[in-house]
Amino acid sequence: MRVIAGKYRGTALFSPKDRAVRPTTDRVKESMFNLISSDIDGAEVLDLFAGSGALGIEALSRGASGAVFADMAGESLKICVANLDKVGEKSECLRGDCADIVLKLGNRGKKFDLIFMDPPYKKGIAARAVAAVAETGILNKGGKIIIERAREDTPTEMPDGYRIVDSRAYGASVVEIAAECTACAVTGTFDPFTLGHEYLVERAAELFDVVHVVFLINPDKQPSMPLEKRMKLAKIALRKFPFEVRIDAYEGLAIDYCRQNKIKYIVRGLRNAADFEYESEMAKWNYDNGGVVTLFAVAKDADISSTEVRKRLSEQADVADLVDEDIAKLL
Repeated sequence: MRVIAGKYRGTALFSPKDRAVRPTTDRVKESMFNLISSDIDGAEVLDLFAGSGALGIEALSRGASGAVFADMAGESLKICVANLDKVGEKSECLRGDCADIVLKLGNRGKKFDLIFMDPPYKKGIAARAVAAVAETGILNKGGKIIIERAREDTPTEMPDGYRIVDSRAYGASVVEIAAECTACAVTGTFDPFTLGHEYLVERAAELFDVVHVVFLINPDKQPSMPLEKRMKLAKIALRKFPFEVRIDAYEGLAIDYCRQNKIKYIVRGLRNAADFEYESEMAKWNYDNGGVVTLFAVAKDADISSTEVRKRLSEQADVADLVDEDIAKLL
């Protein structure tokens, strides 16, 4: 096991002899650090299930300004200290339960930009550790939690306000990148996706880190276009924007989608007084039955609607002023 890159590149590290301790493979480690390459320089790092300390030392080698190492096992920490001595780093090493360590660090006012979690597989420990991080607020704004889990394990459960923003599989392992971020849902049938819908998503992105555009499937409603085509058109319209958009389809209620995805806000558009009356009733129902808050955005152009697009298409009229220019060409 060696340091892959940076000032300690090529340094051989001591490894635990206990087979129960599973060091991150070089391939997974290299892939993991590629995902966070722009976040390392000057970062404060917590290697929470440190083992040999390979992840924290790799971060220090690549330019992190400091690191704290923690592990339950005394023997593992001894190896971690030996590896730190080998590269000439003097870092704090703590022994104890992951949640207790996070609590202690939080009480001391410690903050971190990167938190590595490589706990024993198949034990659900990472979820408890992330919950402790959320409770104590030790992750700096814009910081990331890097989790390694077994491929057959379910995704790490996130507390409110935290989300898995990236997930990559490498052989038997999965690397998850989690972060504190807000999310909302923009729901509808989008038959088809219009410039009005684009504007609504843009307004939502001003308030939230992630916008879920959700195509709700109602068996009693027959859209004019197949679901696959409608979703494709939305992807075409939204690909030009720099913010994060997730396009989903869901058969069921909007509040159920929000509950499953831990989303507390829906953003809806208003074109006129009739819209407001209907949407207000729906907003009350969504809150009373699902605890989901509805935020309203006034339409930029009240004349833009999916209904108007369908009407013009039936008349073989131009729709270029109603939809994205690439969509207009396809329609």
